[in-house]
Amino acid sequence: MNLSQLYYFKKLAELQHYAKAAKELYITQPSLSNAISSLEQELGVSLFQKTGRNIHLTKYGSEFLVYVTSGLEQVDKGIAIMKNYAGTSDGGKIDLGCIITVQTGYIPKLLNDYKTRTAGVAFNVREAASAPLLGELKSGHFDVVFCAHGEDDPDIAYIPVLTQQVVVAMGANCPLASKAFITPADLEEQHLISYLDTIPLGRAMRRALDERGVQNVEYNYLDESILAGFAANGVEAAIMLDTFFLHSVEGLEVRPFYLSALERRPCYHRVYLAYSTKNYHPYCVDHFIQYITDNLVLEENPLARYID
Repeated sequence: MNLSQLYYFKKLAELQHYAKAAKELYITQPSLSNAISSLEQELGVSLFQKTGRNIHLTKYGSEFLVYVTSGLEQVDKGIAIMKNYAGTSDGGKIDLGCIITVQTGYIPKLLNDYKTRTAGVAFNVREAASAPLLGELKSGHFDVVFCAHGEDDPDIAYIPVLTQQVVVAMGANCPLASKAFITPADLEEQHLISYLDTIPLGRAMRRALDERGVQNVEYNYLDESILAGFAANGVEAAIMLDTFFLHSVEGLEVRPFYLSALERRPCYHRVYLAYSTKNYHPYCVDHFIQYITDNLVLEENPLARYID
């Protein structure tokens, strides 16, 4: 048994197709077939079973895959660390997803700072909403994502990294524009709009407002750009996050949202670095996660209220 056989086995287990696996491994199909047959003979069990033109793992193959994946992960990380010590590492590539409100400011600065400390790492950055980002994180299309906190999932770890303040935005003619700040009591007679309650941020916003008895809210909008547009044109007041979208809309009045006039506790929504605790991570991904953990974890403000 050798490492090549184990890598071949892992790839074939992922694709469940000899021709496709051989192509990705840059070997011939007979070579792959012979390597797997030799591995099965040495182990004394069948790892794969044919199903038409495709194959699938036997119960023995499924169990063996767990050990092979874990073992190869450690080997790959050890090789990467040694190459890094020797100065011969190519740094690796990290597939990173993020919500749009952090891709123009936070992410470029973060990656620039990280690259000055870690030579050679490349980032492939793509923007999407939080729910799709988390779905693609679990499926392995992303290594890490920066997004809102999704539903509790034992396979996803979340690290809080920054906050976005909750505000009320409105047109200049709105009665609320005369106030220095807005509380739930101020909103009793005001029709409001906010985020879709089918997305993580919208669900969190709805929970927070329901707790304070704010019921007259229409949860139908995807992001700050459309919320700010409706609010600036005097259609409704919008309860939303203070992001760069607000600063590009003319005629928009923005006030902080406090839980009470007496306490004046500001509300914030947290953005998290999320990563899978189940999927394989190359060394460069683990190193990036550790960098965030060691240097950029958000410190909780005891005077604030967090809407996650």
